[in-house]
Amino acid sequence: MLSSTHRKTALAALPMLLLSGCAQALDWQASPTYGTVNLNSGFQPDPHVTSLTAGGNQAASEAGPNCSGYISGEPDLDLNYEAGQYTLSIYAESQEDVTLVVYDAAGNWHCNDDFSTAAGTNPGITWSDPPSGNYNIWVGTYESGGLPDASVYISEAEPAWSNGAGTASGGGSSHGIEWGDNTSRWANDGECDDPRFAGPGVHSLNVDEDRYHDANDCRSLYDQGQVYLK
Repeated sequence: MLSSTHRKTALAALPMLLLSGCAQALDWQASPTYGTVNLNSGFQPDPHVTSLTAGGNQAASEAGPNCSGYISGEPDLDLNYEAGQYTLSIYAESQEDVTLVVYDAAGNWHCNDDFSTAAGTNPGITWSDPPSGNYNIWVGTYESGGLPDASVYISEAEPAWSNGAGTASGGGSSHGIEWGDNTSRWANDGECDDPRFAGPGVHSLNVDEDRYHDANDCRSLYDQGQVYLK
């Protein structure tokens, strides 16, 4: 794990709360409960998804006075990331109201509760110019000791909520495109399986039943210039 002295300086983009100069009461150097993810820019499938249990007994405010919820003392997940030309999004999803705390590769604390009105109670953080290095990730709950199931998503596109919130996977549109949902059996496999699209990121044997049903893959590849609408 990289020390804070080796973390590069970067500017993180809203929506989030960036906290500098606060006491680092949380042990970002501790071994993460759910392991370490190693990703280089351009990774597939995008988003990378990790299932975990959110919450804990330690106040997230130990990372900063405006951080909400309760988390575990050690990180839930670590990310070693080699940045490229894309943005970086780390976001969480749960049936419960969860919060997000990230100590990034530049040595800055970030907290978020609700990413946007469209995201409902799901939190997310996006870096427009992400630093390379180690990110420590916690997912919190509003009740101490609450342990709901949650998923952490790591993406080089804007957050795309699989439970119906947001624009990419909940039936909304972006770039004037109706993305649909992720009910295809081939969803999240790193290829666009929607036959409305063409390009190098499209699978060669797409079938009509997957039309509007591979939102995450198709939108991510569209944002990377790997697919286009026919």
